Amino acid sequence: MERLLPSAIVAVVAGLAAVERKGAFQLMLSRPLVLAPILGLLFGDGRAGLLLGVPLELLFLGGVNLGGNLPHNETLLAAALTAMVVPAGAGLSGGVDAPLAVLGLALLFPLAVYGRKLERASEQRNAEIAAEALRRVQAGDASAIRLNLRGLFLPFGVTFGICALASLCAPLLGWLRAQCGPAAVLALSGAWHAVLAVSAACAIRAIRDSRAPFFAGLSAAVLVAAAVAFRGAL
Repeated sequence: MERLLPSAIVAVVAGLAAVERKGAFQLMLSRPLVLAPILGLLFGDGRAGLLLGVPLELLFLGGVNLGGNLPHNETLLAAALTAMVVPAGAGLSGGVDAPLAVLGLALLFPLAVYGRKLERASEQRNAEIAAEALRRVQAGDASAIRLNLRGLFLPFGVTFGICALASLCAPLLGWLRAQCGPAAVLALSGAWHAVLAVSAACAIRAIRDSRAPFFAGLSAAVLVAAAVAFRGAL
């Protein structure tokens, strides 16, 4: 029961983020870099949410939600991944680590593709609702204006349901992580580094500037130097 309330709150917040992504406001609160830490905090582990949100943000940085172009749905993936991984880590002695994050990402990544189909269906439904509202307004029914709000229910309801289910499946993911031996842990940790590398490459590719590789290399060198210096100070 103690975990059900945070799971329900997370599912509601994720559903609202799905609406905010394209249906209302569009304040960028649905981006993984923002959404995952918020959901992690609701579970009591904002650090884990940030661990998941950073690579997802970089991975989908080049996606442009403009007009008829529908990118992969990073919001649905970030919300479901956080809803599953963070509670799973809470049940493990080591918390959320790289192997657990990779297992969750491998299981849930198809949601990014499914989310695109969800948005397409939502847009088609919204077009039907708009046509119906226009017909009723022309017939003199002023209350038909409120019909447009129904278009927000589909992304909210689907995201809410998926995140609630992901949270309920968290113990299964935690059990799967606990069964990993040293070799599997080493392989999964390496896979997480690969995810970070691919995410960084996608982010660099998304920057429309000829100087992007130079600045990316310079930033990487500075970070490595700072990490070495900081480690030496310890």
